[in-house]
Amino acid sequence: MDPAKKVHMTVWFLCNQECFREIANLFGMPNRSTAHYCIMQVCRAMADLRSKYICWPSNDECETIAREFSARWGFPNVIGCIDGTHISVKPPNNDRQSFINRKGYPSVNVMAVCDHQMIFREVFADRAGSVHDARILRVSPLGSKLESNQLGDVKYHILGDSAYPLLPQLLVPYRDNGHLTAVQSKYNITHSGTRSVVERAFARLKGKLSLQQLLLLHCGRQRLLSVIQ
Repeated sequence: MDPAKKVHMTVWFLCNQECFREIANLFGMPNRSTAHYCIMQVCRAMADLRSKYICWPSNDECETIAREFSARWGFPNVIGCIDGTHISVKPPNNDRQSFINRKGYPSVNVMAVCDHQMIFREVFADRAGSVHDARILRVSPLGSKLESNQLGDVKYHILGDSAYPLLPQLLVPYRDNGHLTAVQSKYNITHSGTRSVVERAFARLKGKLSLQQLLLLHCGRQRLLSVIQ
């Protein structure tokens, strides 16, 4: 089968969450099992390519990223901003409630870190929508590195919102109890402005680029097609 057709079928499946029988009919597959096999093949290929395109910055890259963050937003030694977002999914019938998030729809809670260019440097998508952001960080590989100060050079840190714990290399805003000092208020404003880059990255992920464009951007069309041939 034409690899491009497999990719298009997978993109359609991921965007529309239709059943395999409907996908098979739409793309002229002989049966739903063939459609399932092709879609899983493409998904495995994307997973295999993940580490080539979503990777933590090297020491040299950290220096460049920190310099750009400081120049644009005035916050020193930042190498990334962390946040979570909900990706709508069709939940399993035997555990639907676990996937219902605080907004009332089923999802997977995706944690990600991006740099100043809105490039994702770390992604963890292994927990249902009902799980809190802080819990997701705690059970993720990134959380283990933060707890043990193994993120890299100790002078660097990432920024997160108040849902995350304060750690030596994870800075969060001061809780506004109505009694913040001028310095603390300014810190929060600068922190929020810097951290907005990850919110824009999620907006671009969900809105400005289609899933097909993201696949081609992050995996490379020819590389992906060669993997699934």
